[in-house]
Amino acid sequence: MNPSLKEFLASRGAAYEVVAHPDAFTAQEQAAVSHISGRSWAKVVLVKERDGYAMAVLPACCTVDLNRLKGLIGHGPIRLASLEEILGVISDSEPGAIAPFGGRYGLPVLLDRELVRQREIAMPAGDHHTAIRMRAAEFLRLAAPRVGDFAVHEKEKP
Repeated sequence: MNPSLKEFLASRGAAYEVVAHPDAFTAQEQAAVSHISGRSWAKVVLVKERDGYAMAVLPACCTVDLNRLKGLIGHGPIRLASLEEILGVISDSEPGAIAPFGGRYGLPVLLDRELVRQREIAMPAGDHHTAIRMRAAEFLRLAAPRVGDFAVHEKEKP
């Protein structure tokens, strides 16, 4: 588990469970090896928007609809951040294993409504072999996200 994430959670009195799992690199793989539904596994997609970067958080079983996300942001063009940009903005986590707490990096968090509907949310803890799980209400308290509808389920893609 990422030490700065552990410190962040402790400083806010967060209630969570650590889930160790075999190495996995995509969000869906991480969910599968943790025996957690992809609907309740939060993955982070970093986007570049007019005012900087934002953290889009959505279920592992989904992809981002950039047009819908742009509507939630409310201004300017957006695009996916490059790997170099991700490493420049979030240097304390492994790419593909970023915990969805944008406030740690001064980033706004945009949360897809599907995750709000889950009782519990699991997420990477900064590396490819550790996750954390917490109640959705606890995640909302810690992440203070703007909630909207921007995820598209993999099976819905044309």
